[in-house]
Amino acid sequence: MRKKLDATVFIIMVFVCAIWGLQQVALKIAEPYISPVLQLSIRSGLAALIIFIIFNRRDGIVNYLKSPRVSIAGLFVGLMFSLEFLMVASGLKKTTTGHITLFLYTAPLFTAIGLHFLIKEERMTRVQWAGITLAFVGIAVAVQFSWSYGAVLSGDLFALTAGLCWGLSSIIIRVSSLSTIPPSCTLFYQLAITSIALALSAFFTENNSFVLCDISILSLVFQTIIVSVISYLLWFTLLRYYKVSSLGSLILMTPIMGIAAGSALLGETVQPNFIMGSVLIIAGLILTRFGQTMKPVR
Repeated sequence: MRKKLDATVFIIMVFVCAIWGLQQVALKIAEPYISPVLQLSIRSGLAALIIFIIFNRRDGIVNYLKSPRVSIAGLFVGLMFSLEFLMVASGLKKTTTGHITLFLYTAPLFTAIGLHFLIKEERMTRVQWAGITLAFVGIAVAVQFSWSYGAVLSGDLFALTAGLCWGLSSIIIRVSSLSTIPPSCTLFYQLAITSIALALSAFFTENNSFVLCDISILSLVFQTIIVSVISYLLWFTLLRYYKVSSLGSLILMTPIMGIAAGSALLGETVQPNFIMGSVLIIAGLILTRFGQTMKPVR
């Protein structure tokens, strides 16, 4: 039985969401020196190495690799993770970090819908379905202005696809053997596969510019230690003990932090209809949170 949300989880999620809200900004700031795809590949590889060194002896990462069920599930999650990051890197070239952050964190919507049909205890109520509908209306409103600007629209679609990939990876973790193994093992598989996949992508697409400087080093340190190790370990640990749909509702703090960070640090302009769409998306996510205590739809 999954636990109900409490004050401790809320505090942890505020910390995690603040980190995740800043990661797109860090990628964008370092982009002139390291391509986003290469940044994500390097950070994932370094983080995987750190996780392995720290946790292999305690959690038996190598031993779990010998299990076909775990290896197959880990491969699929890793590929979803890789595709998510590839979509983020592609989107950063075409739209703002605020847009990337908002559409990336639609992931809980896709996760909630998928788990509704797969796991009985994750079935949504009518209020939650209303929240899902409202959130998707918000997505339509948020991208409305982009139809006249093809580059921005394509960037938004990349970000929305990244959100879908993240949602699918959460579903795989929840319904597979990955939900019962130590979080460090799941994280290692994800990071290792992501590093390899993105390195190959950077090589074959010649998207591999790298200039060593203070900004590039600081960005990689932040993304490796803070984002890929600390925040991801916290997230996967919470996934083991709390409902995915409940945790997903708390992620709605991330778009707010991400949009604010992009505006403050990068001077990004926030359009009125984007604000309206963001409000609708967040309101929809709030409904999915408070509607979970009602009778679910059978």
